[in-house]
Amino acid sequence: MNRRLLLSLMAVLTSLALTTSVVARDPLPDGGMAHKRTVASSVAGGDKQHGPHAVFECTALSGGANTKLDCDDPFPNNEPDVEANPANPANITASSNDYGSCCDQYYTTVNGGASWSTGNMSIEKPLKTGSDPVTVFDRKHGTAIHASLSYSLQHAAGTQACDGDVIVSPSRDGGVTWLKPVAVSDGVGCDFSKFQLFNDKEWIVTDNTSTSPHYGRTYLVWAAYLSSSGTYLQSAINEAHSDDGGFSWTKPKAISGSNSALCSIQANGPAGVCDQDQGASPTVGPDGTVYVAFINEQNAALQGAGETGQDQYLMVKSTDGGVTFSSPSSIVGLEDGSRDYPLNVDDRQTLTGYQVRVWGVGNMVASPTDGKLYLVFSDNRNGTHDSANPVTNSDVFLMVSSNGGASWSGPTQVDAGAGDQWFPWVDVDPTNGHIGILYHDRGASNGATYNTALAEGTPGSLVKTTLSAAPSDPTHSVFFKAHATGCDACATFFGDYIGLSYGTDGVANAAWTDMSTLDSATGNFRQFIFFARH
Repeated sequence: MNRRLLLSLMAVLTSLALTTSVVARDPLPDGGMAHKRTVASSVAGGDKQHGPHAVFECTALSGGANTKLDCDDPFPNNEPDVEANPANPANITASSNDYGSCCDQYYTTVNGGASWSTGNMSIEKPLKTGSDPVTVFDRKHGTAIHASLSYSLQHAAGTQACDGDVIVSPSRDGGVTWLKPVAVSDGVGCDFSKFQLFNDKEWIVTDNTSTSPHYGRTYLVWAAYLSSSGTYLQSAINEAHSDDGGFSWTKPKAISGSNSALCSIQANGPAGVCDQDQGASPTVGPDGTVYVAFINEQNAALQGAGETGQDQYLMVKSTDGGVTFSSPSSIVGLEDGSRDYPLNVDDRQTLTGYQVRVWGVGNMVASPTDGKLYLVFSDNRNGTHDSANPVTNSDVFLMVSSNGGASWSGPTQVDAGAGDQWFPWVDVDPTNGHIGILYHDRGASNGATYNTALAEGTPGSLVKTTLSAAPSDPTHSVFFKAHATGCDACATFFGDYIGLSYGTDGVANAAWTDMSTLDSATGNFRQFIFFARH
């Protein structure tokens, strides 16, 4: 996607509708960091930034086929992650960006989703804001490990994000309570005339295979954005790992490597270095091999005429527990450049008739049964692209490797139906090795609403089920209004991804950003996290 990497790391303040007490920050130009917000104490019930490191708020009860996990306030939540405990499939934890507090929202169940403990967490220190939360379970050490970004807002209007840290909050009780965050990588600088390091879009995985030589090691990856005097320098993928359940971490190091054939465009630095990256996704094979997939926009051969920002998926791997990583290899090129999608009012890529920003990033997972690698993404190769007036027919695609990433088959279209599909997430059922792919689907007519669907089975033989009980409508939104001509109430943001996790019981646990909750006062729709088991 066109991530505007050459822009400085800046977030633009945007008023949320219906109240002047809550404001949302626009994402960073790279497309990774979510909107966040400052919340007036009169609305949020006090300054939670100066309270405990996690604050219980309420209990959400099962809603039947779909459960609305947000029970705390009417403000938005998005970018959910969900993870099932490999030692106890009834223990599931989810998380999201939370616009009713400074930081992240956690949702934890110990009874298979009958009830959820919900609250705020990742509260690192005063005047810091949390974002992009994701959790994993460490079976060996008996911890849940929650990773997040934590950053500051600067300037009089609080319009610029800086000092972006990667932090981790451990839990010893399956995510019911959370301990003090640990800083894995400290961001640098809030003086935009000097050097800055801003960490973005982290993801985490634990080696839970008891026969692996690195059983119990947790790997954390993220994009480390470097800039100087407001000028973008690079955003290599960094990695750190923990051997004690998330309480201490190795020194971060860049792992995205060099490949002159794949990374032939260079903004700064040595030729051939693959350091304009984002969207890293780590996974661990049953033999302990660590794989990290990420998008990169430095392949000149992929750029269309007059086009920039065309991405490719690259992969690096480690066979020694993250001590060293291979040079990057190619998985697939994407059709997601600057002339491949319509642009919204913020000059971000969107879908035809929408204003919400989209990108092609999905994730990669290794099968615990046979080690096969599965990667999902979306792009507009089947729509009108390489055009001044692109029209979307965005589709979800699957790539498969049976030899540790040495070669890949695909891309295979996941949903044969017409219309836009996007935000894919793949996981593997450990009971039978089948895969599930969760994604949003507008339907053949590309209308105003979308549903959230799950395709399950084996590659080439996937059965689609619609999980959302009611369609979501991002064209009539309470928050993040575009105020665009003919689309005044269209949302510009509803997160960058959704989540899927299979338990050891073979049940799929899905979480997504849902916009089906009607606000009767305005006739528009709110933005919450919904959950389903299938």
